[in-house]
Amino acid sequence: MSRKTIITGVVLLVVAVVVLVALGVWLGSVLRGGGTAGPSPYSAVLLSNGDMYFGKLSWFPAPRLTNVWVLQRTVDQNNQQQLGVGQFNKAFWGPMDELNLNSKEIVWWSRIRSDSQLAKAIENPSSVQQQPATGNQQQQQATSTFRGPSGQPPR
Repeated sequence: MSRKTIITGVVLLVVAVVVLVALGVWLGSVLRGGGTAGPSPYSAVLLSNGDMYFGKLSWFPAPRLTNVWVLQRTVDQNNQQQLGVGQFNKAFWGPMDELNLNSKEIVWWSRIRSDSQLAKAIENPSSVQQQPATGNQQQQQATSTFRGPSGQPPR
């Protein structure tokens, strides 16, 4: 054997080992979750009118949400704005559990992490306690007790 053949063989062996190690690290990271939560099947969508919806987002043939939840803004007794979520199909006017969106009105959208409280609530709505409308609060009938941060909503 020539020296050139031996060097070529060693280089190929080293490259193959590096590729296999990198593949093993990547595969291990994927199987363990990489230490961070992956995306859930749910997305958040902000419309140009300031309304925010959550659900399973599909894009073909047009943007559409199913298993829809809506961000609800309420005012408490101290006139402080509160944010919560509620199931879209529980609104008093009886909508279906789907929302067809105008793509020109979508400001942004984002996938929701699988370990978020919202993704867990959407997966298991019965785990979210329902709270009836009371007193001065301006709430829809199916407002959940899952609350987001208080303060100004995104515009």
